Amino acid sequence: MKKQTKLVAVLSTAALLAIGASMTSFAATGWAEEDGTWVYYNRDGERATDSWKKSGNNWYYLDSDGEMAIDQLIEDGDNYYYVDINGVMASNQWVAIENEDAGEDNEPEHYWYYFQANGKALTNGDNTKVALKTINGKKYAFDEDGKMLYGWVAEDSAERIDNTDNDAFKEGDYYFGGEDDGAMTTGWLQMDVTYEEATDGTLGNYVAPVFNEDEDQTRWFYFQSNGKKVKAKDGDTQKSKTINGKKYEFDTHGAMTAEWSLDVDEVTDSNGNNPATKGNAANTIEYAKYAQEWRYFNSVDDGARVSKGWFKVVPAEMLHEGKYNDDEDFWYYADGSGNLYAGEFKTIKGKKYAFRADGRMVDGLKFIKESASKFEVVADDTDADHEFTTEEEFDESALYFESQGYKCYYFGDSSDGAMRTNKTTVEIDGEKFNFYFEKSGGHKGAGVTGEKDDKFYQSGKLLKAGSDEKYQVIHNVAETDRVGYEKYDDAEEFLAALDDAMLTVNADGNVTEADVEKAEAVNGVSFNKDYDDLSELYVIDYTKASSDALKAETFKLVNTSGKVVEKSKSKDGNDYVYVTDKDGVVRIIYVED
Repeated sequence: MKKQTKLVAVLSTAALLAIGASMTSFAATGWAEEDGTWVYYNRDGERATDSWKKSGNNWYYLDSDGEMAIDQLIEDGDNYYYVDINGVMASNQWVAIENEDAGEDNEPEHYWYYFQANGKALTNGDNTKVALKTINGKKYAFDEDGKMLYGWVAEDSAERIDNTDNDAFKEGDYYFGGEDDGAMTTGWLQMDVTYEEATDGTLGNYVAPVFNEDEDQTRWFYFQSNGKKVKAKDGDTQKSKTINGKKYEFDTHGAMTAEWSLDVDEVTDSNGNNPATKGNAANTIEYAKYAQEWRYFNSVDDGARVSKGWFKVVPAEMLHEGKYNDDEDFWYYADGSGNLYAGEFKTIKGKKYAFRADGRMVDGLKFIKESASKFEVVADDTDADHEFTTEEEFDESALYFESQGYKCYYFGDSSDGAMRTNKTTVEIDGEKFNFYFEKSGGHKGAGVTGEKDDKFYQSGKLLKAGSDEKYQVIHNVAETDRVGYEKYDDAEEFLAALDDAMLTVNADGNVTEADVEKAEAVNGVSFNKDYDDLSELYVIDYTKASSDALKAETFKLVNTSGKVVEKSKSKDGNDYVYVTDKDGVVRIIYVED
């Protein structure tokens, strides 16, 4: 806006001459120059005082002494006027008038006024709220004395809010620019503020916590077409607003949210408490419901809410303090409302994903337990007692997790996260292993535990003999804390696991003819060996087992491809020969001389 600056209050000779030229002088009535100033005599011969007189097209004001006023703000009844250096009443123009309180806190050097065509200054009038005035297509506000308001102004008070502490934004509804501007702000505005509430450890942890470290901040505000800032009110802590097709959020003072923000109004647990108090290690569905109310709003300079899509960021401190402190970023997914997926499996564009209770996308090889109250994800290095960073650890830990209701899943690497199904190669400690994950059903993606296509799997991992061993026995385990299938290292470990009574022949170094006869009597196998050709012979009778865990069907022989070896004599890498029946059950073991 172009405004007129105040002129020096000295009436020049040239000005006097100009006034004289434009005024009609009369001997006893009208204008007269006396002692370097102009006066006006009425018809009664008395000086005109406290009144306006016109000469030509201009109006002039005679003060209480009857002298023409120059360079003054004139208060006439309820109205304010201004006469310039030549005494001419200002009209249709801005005028800056010195502030007698300049130098005091929050006081400018001058105030701007706008004088209308009739010379009257625009004021707020008798309005109890701010009355906006349009000048040259822009809107302004004035106080009751005609001073143009600037900076922050509350809707219900036509007064400029003191911004000495840089916190006037809290009370202000409008922003009218600087002291030499004053035009009502619409749209976006970024400014420096002092915001101690953001750092006091309450809402600052949840509503735009990115701003909670320093009370001196730079924040964005948005002003609607009516000039009012967008802010949360009526008891809400946040206000959502779609602007140019993008969604934003603003707090109770109108400051735009950035990065993480919790919908505090929606989050309580069954006891009415914030679930965040339970700690970041929580795997409960209740905690997941808490995480689902977190939204992400991009950078401090952007603020547009991430909606219905993927984003990779460092978690909020109140989502996962440890990962936040590590400054480690993770993938998240927001639905159409901007809320996180958390504590659940979700299908996105035809691919299935898993999200921890704190909202982080799951990747890699994981054990997951899903129930009505929990969604617990166990990583390979989470539990020192049940790690699975190596093959040996996996084989043992998988039995434990299976007994506790966990299923094994594989979600690719950290840049993918899509659930794998069917046959998949998984890397463990730098080695690649064959896995099989369910292709469909209620446990789609879960690692198979059991037989599939004449092969056995534990938590998805194929149980096959090592290349050096060539053949190994697998055993079906059904214990309190071990469920599934384990693989014995060698024949000696397998035999040691059996009851002594099950070994009807247990000959090491002294095989007899009677021993061979017992072997030949075993149903379903073909033995045909001479006793003097054998150094060791073991015949297994599963009917003598002390428990169901040692029954015949729980033991099978597999080769290096994982295939169950049926009705065969199979020599392993340690010279032990396994004799199996039609079901692949090991019935006899021997070693030849």
